[in-house]
Amino acid sequence: MPTENKPAEPLKVERSIVTKLVITGAPRLDPITVFLEDLGRRNCPTESDPNYQTAQGKITINCWDRSWNAYWGGMGPRTVAEFVPDCDWNYILNCLDRGISSTRFSGNALHAFAKKCIVQRRRQQTGRHDWELDELSKGEARELWHDIDVLRSVESPNECWHHSKLLTELFGDEWHYPVGDKAVEENHEFTYLQRVVEAVQEALREQNRLVNDEPPTLEG
Repeated sequence: MPTENKPAEPLKVERSIVTKLVITGAPRLDPITVFLEDLGRRNCPTESDPNYQTAQGKITINCWDRSWNAYWGGMGPRTVAEFVPDCDWNYILNCLDRGISSTRFSGNALHAFAKKCIVQRRRQQTGRHDWELDELSKGEARELWHDIDVLRSVESPNECWHHSKLLTELFGDEWHYPVGDKAVEENHEFTYLQRVVEAVQEALREQNRLVNDEPPTLEG
């Protein structure tokens, strides 16, 4: 059954102010492209000011083959260019990549941690470690030393459960606690994004200084 033709609604077009920056010369970084988009103000009434409005905006950062973006709906009276350098770098970083951590699980780190456990338990270094289990005999240490090679290939904390028996022999029944804390290495993606964020913040501070120090235009 044919449907009734309805007239098309007119397209809605909204404007926003977008600023593009290209940052070069940051140590150990490729050129960084930054898009700053100010999206106007929205009503945000408070008890003291029912007519209060706050600025909202978005930032997009591109560096080499990586891209990050973040939106803020409550920047107060500031533009994105003013808001971003005013914040701590770790806050901006978390907004760009939520949940990222400065460390990450590593099979190599787990293997090194297991070796440390065996050595200390074999040497009976009581008081110098927090191992749940007691010392190891020479034969037990030798067998465990051979067995832990498999830990190098573990790629995630969840995969550790496939080696629960071995990890229990090393660290005890509550092995997931020391493994979660110690079997980690530096997260290079976090460090990389930190350098990007700090470079962007410094560039924006410099741009803001130039704008604020710019002499007035003479007319006539």
